[in-house]
Amino acid sequence: MLKNIIKKTTTMKNARIINFLLLFLILSVFTSAKNNIIVTIDGREITKEAYEKIYWKNNTNLNDESEVKTPEEYMEMFINFKLKVIEAENRGLDTTKAFRDEFKTYRDELAKNYLTDREITDSIVRDVYNRTVNFVKASHILLSVNNNAPPADTLEAYNKLMDIREKIVNNEITFEEAAVQYSTDPSAKINKGNLGYFNAFKMITEFEDACYNTPIGEISMPVKTKIGYHLIKVTDKKPSEGEVKVAHIMKRFAVTDSVSEEEDIRLEAEADSLYNLLENGADFGKLARENSDDKPSAKQDGLLEFINRGFFSEEFANAAFALENDGDYTKPVRTRYGWHIIKRLDFRPPKTFEELEAELASKIKSSPKRTAQSKKRFIAKLKNEYNFKVYSSNFDQFKSMMPDTIKAEIPEKAAKLVLFEFADQKYNGQQLINFLIPKGKTLKRLMHIGFNEFIEEEIVEYEDSRLTMKYPEFKSLLQEYHDGILLFTVMESDVWNVAMNDTTGLLEYYEENKGKYKLGEHFDGLYLHCFNAEARKKADSLLEAGITDPDAILEQINTNGERNISVTKSRWEKGASRNMDYLVWGEEKPKNVKDDLYFLWGELKDSGVKTLDEARGLYISDYQDVIEEKWLKHLHEKYDVKVNKKLLRKVKSVK
Repeated sequence: MLKNIIKKTTTMKNARIINFLLLFLILSVFTSAKNNIIVTIDGREITKEAYEKIYWKNNTNLNDESEVKTPEEYMEMFINFKLKVIEAENRGLDTTKAFRDEFKTYRDELAKNYLTDREITDSIVRDVYNRTVNFVKASHILLSVNNNAPPADTLEAYNKLMDIREKIVNNEITFEEAAVQYSTDPSAKINKGNLGYFNAFKMITEFEDACYNTPIGEISMPVKTKIGYHLIKVTDKKPSEGEVKVAHIMKRFAVTDSVSEEEDIRLEAEADSLYNLLENGADFGKLARENSDDKPSAKQDGLLEFINRGFFSEEFANAAFALENDGDYTKPVRTRYGWHIIKRLDFRPPKTFEELEAELASKIKSSPKRTAQSKKRFIAKLKNEYNFKVYSSNFDQFKSMMPDTIKAEIPEKAAKLVLFEFADQKYNGQQLINFLIPKGKTLKRLMHIGFNEFIEEEIVEYEDSRLTMKYPEFKSLLQEYHDGILLFTVMESDVWNVAMNDTTGLLEYYEENKGKYKLGEHFDGLYLHCFNAEARKKADSLLEAGITDPDAILEQINTNGERNISVTKSRWEKGASRNMDYLVWGEEKPKNVKDDLYFLWGELKDSGVKTLDEARGLYISDYQDVIEEKWLKHLHEKYDVKVNKKLLRKVKSVK
């Protein structure tokens, strides 16, 4: 019995000790958390880490080093900022429709940067850069097919190209012969399908992809683009040699598709003659101006600017890139357009990835095909992350139950069928139908496309809902913008508009601070613009008679509804007006000024005090500061602020 009592007592004692230790641990953690609060404003606690992050962000990379604050100096600014935002929140300014609309617009725009995979985007940019600095040379055979053609027509074109490909592979016909015979590209009759060298963004995306993915010397399988099906033969790939700035003298063929031997020999002889003149010291630009048949460039001494390997004439590009030094020029070179003498003026090497990254990223964003590739890869990544699973058998069963036309009411069994799931959430047939109904098309045409669209929309919306949890910087940027809108709104209502509208208060402030803003050297008087010589004569007479009131001058000269003169009375400092700078200080004469019709009446003064009207913007700004100071004093009295100065001293200073 005693043994049991002792055992029970010991057990109770141990339990009390454990409970005490747990309570001590909880209190320690709570105390530690409390000790980490650097400032409390209206009951809202800000940790040392949060303040430190804001402090460093706003005090580094400043253009003016004198603007850098210590943690103690910045704390005062931070508190004032927070007081204004808290005041705005307590007044419900963050619940207005205007605020919600503006904040949502910003939030949606910011979210776009997070609803794509940056690694995927960077990979696509890198891939496009590699294509930019590496050229491919290819030929093609096109069978045109309308983008909305029925499946039968599409299949017919595909099968025909496969037959043509088989003939080429079996050496029954060359690729070039097949291009002339079968291609619906009109240029194939002349170039035998040869497209020359090109790089990124020069062709339809699917066509470009196929060219870069096909080895040299091989023929692709049929490639579908919006204009039809293509067979592609890749004949060469080479790194970019940079760009050369060139000028040329051209003797042009009259008709490029039918050049007679006589015309060819004659123009070659003319080009040879010009070349000999160059060899004997003639000026290239002068010869181009007087002899080149390329009239637009001839006016600029033959200048064609920079070209690369993708220049429309391969023969021209070959000759241009063969020139080794600036100032070198070629012997006459024949292209299908005529005979050319080409001069190298400058050279620049291929741009680095860093130099082109921003430009390429912008081009990719404006390319629907490439953004679709990026989105597809991003969706695939999200599916993997959230354990996406599609129930294909359920989807097949769902389709079999559906009528041709989409209706809101569907069989109960179909409505309950689970079609896919991710992130432990299941999506059924009724949800899919609700998504498809607004699209208003027949169900059979829409089913597969609409199903995939529904999956993508749901998974992206789910990802969007988790951005603040996944990305601390996204949450931080949103909070900054949220506070920024509120700050602007409350400052506008309580400071800026008050100063603008309080004319009595502004006038009182001006009277108390009159003389704060001064004029330097300035012209004080009239600026007159006469529209004819007669008006000038009348104006001179009136001024000499002592009539200097602008209204009186206008009344006597602008008679019978005619506008003969304009008169402005004011004080002008140097730099206020180009016309005044010329008339008073002898600066460069503006084109519109006519000496006999523009003139002044008054005097040049060394100094003066600006009136309220002359310095209104400056006085309003100062008055706003006064109002803001009073308002902040009120906010400090209204809200409780506590700063942990000991903890503040531990914040590492930027200075």
